[in-house]
Amino acid sequence: MRPKTVVVSLPVEDPERSLRFYRDGLQLSTDGVEDGIVLFELPNLSLFLIERGEYARYAERAGFTSSTPVPGALIVSCAIGSKDELDDVLSRVVAAGGSVPQPADTYDGSYMGYFTDPDGHLWELVFNARTESTPAPGADA
Repeated sequence: MRPKTVVVSLPVEDPERSLRFYRDGLQLSTDGVEDGIVLFELPNLSLFLIERGEYARYAERAGFTSSTPVPGALIVSCAIGSKDELDDVLSRVVAAGGSVPQPADTYDGSYMGYFTDPDGHLWELVFNARTESTPAPGADA
C-alpha cells in the first residue's frame, strides 16, 4: 500500500471546544468548524476532529453498530491511487489477519473500503477519481 495522504479522525463531544484546544492550545492552523468537522493540515498528516454523531455515521458505514465510540477510538483514513489498489489492500488485510466487515463501495462520490487490524483499529481507504487519479511522481503516463 502506498497512501498518498494519511488522515486521522478523532471523535469529539464538542467540536467548538476541541477547536479551541487544538487551535489555541496547540497553535495548529485551521479554517474552523464546518459540518461538525475541524480539519488541521499537518506535515504528512491531516487531523480531523469529528463530532461524535458524525463519527458514528462513518463507523456504522464500516459495519460497526455502536453509536458511542469508545474513548481513544479513531479512524485512520488513507487516500489510495486506484480502485484496484484499494481492493488489493482489502484482500491482503484478510490474508494478514485483519477483518473487512463489508466489500468496498461508493459513498459520497468516492470508492471506499474499511478494515480493522488485528487489534481492532479502524482504517478507511478512499479512492476519489476526481482528486486521486493523477499519476504518481515517476509513474509512466
